[in-house]
Amino acid sequence: MPDSLQHQIALTMVPQVGAVTAKILISYCGSAEAVFRAPKKELLRIPGIGPVTADALLSAGPLRLAELEIRFLEQHGIAALFYTHERFPARLRQCHDSPALIYFKGSSLDLLSARRIIAIVGTRQPTEYGRMLCEEIIEGLQSYEVLVVSGLAYGVDITAHRKAIALDMPNIGVLGHGLGNIYPSQHRSAALRMIENGGLLTEYTHETKPDREHFPMRNRIIAGLCDALLVVETAATGGSMISAELASQYERDIFALPGRVRDPKSTGCNLLIKTNRARLAESAADIATALRWEDADRKSVQAQLFHDLSDAETVLLNIIREQPEIPIDQLTMAAKLPPGELASLILELEFKGIIRTLPGKRYMISA
Repeated sequence: MPDSLQHQIALTMVPQVGAVTAKILISYCGSAEAVFRAPKKELLRIPGIGPVTADALLSAGPLRLAELEIRFLEQHGIAALFYTHERFPARLRQCHDSPALIYFKGSSLDLLSARRIIAIVGTRQPTEYGRMLCEEIIEGLQSYEVLVVSGLAYGVDITAHRKAIALDMPNIGVLGHGLGNIYPSQHRSAALRMIENGGLLTEYTHETKPDREHFPMRNRIIAGLCDALLVVETAATGGSMISAELASQYERDIFALPGRVRDPKSTGCNLLIKTNRARLAESAADIATALRWEDADRKSVQAQLFHDLSDAETVLLNIIREQPEIPIDQLTMAAKLPPGELASLILELEFKGIIRTLPGKRYMISA
């Protein structure tokens, strides 16, 4: 049965239906619209669905509220993505407890599937050391074309966002409330700037207040959306440690900034490193090396160069590929080219960084 955004939003508005239950309902019924059209006896056959939930699904209230929500989305240019939507972030969809639906206001939905995403979390009261290193690491990440994700909270979060804004790096704030307001209000100007080159993301409808219980839930989106999570400064307990635990469950890479022994704001980071739950990160290079970004960039550049090769260069390159190291005499015989033309092609491939010359006039593909 075809689905509709109204039914998808309405499903998330049923009090007894969370993200996991919503996905169970979809798996049995086929779509959100089919869930609301199913008779009560059919709903009661679904594991975990009792009479109270079934009655809530059969009521008209959620659909009316969803209609109002859609009006708000249209007025404010906000996208709503159900987890079955092709533009829903693939990284987030992999997480078993990911939201059934997210709201995004920003420059481009493509950012949600960015090639590289780093989440940055930490204490709301960082030291000058923490702020300085956070900014240095973000500056170092700039050359790797990274999307920065954080929670728009006080401290490390807003430090990361503001530095990314200053460097014109795309960054996304994941909110623990709806898009009808910005919390904390002091970060409103930064949030508006982020929308221009990044965005704001939440699973909550626009009137949802920033209640305390929403922020641990928000952390699972931060952890699920990224390739790797960096903890800048944190105590041994708290939201950042929850984010690190979630990132571990989602099999994300975790990095932590080392701090002074017995410094309460470094206790959590040092504990993560000591217990091998996080890799030590002193710079962006540490993160890039661990994630092998340089290797990936080199291969990407080479792939582009291969695409731009002439027919003669492609033929020669394919010959060199056939063995780890090919001597010049074998290359000459296989290429069947005049010596001058062969030398010119070899020189051109070397200039492009695709092959390299070894002692004894042997040639190989560059690593």
